[in-house]
Amino acid sequence: MVEPKRRLVLAWLAKSADDLAVARLLIRDEQRLLGAGVYHCQQSAEKAFKAWLTLHDVVFPRTHDLEVLVDLCATVKPAFSEYRDHARLLTPLASEYRYPGDVETPDL
Repeated sequence: MVEPKRRLVLAWLAKSADDLAVARLLIRDEQRLLGAGVYHCQQSAEKAFKAWLTLHDVVFPRTHDLEVLVDLCATVKPAFSEYRDHARLLTPLASEYRYPGDVETPDL
């Protein structure tokens, strides 16, 4: 793997790990900031998929839609299709609790 690509893949993975660490802190904290926590869960998954796509030279759109990213991953490795239901559940968490609306915070 060429060095610029390697650095980019590792950068996506580092950002994914950061988002997951933040999600764990927010969800486990005594005050439980679940809305922010689930947002970071979605962000972690998104960045992990983008790292994998970058590794495999698959161009992806600027999107938060995990189903789109899973489908792109599946073009290289069909087993990724198994994650489609999880992607469908996580995708709305990119925005559902980030703005005022009908549901202020997710249930634990």
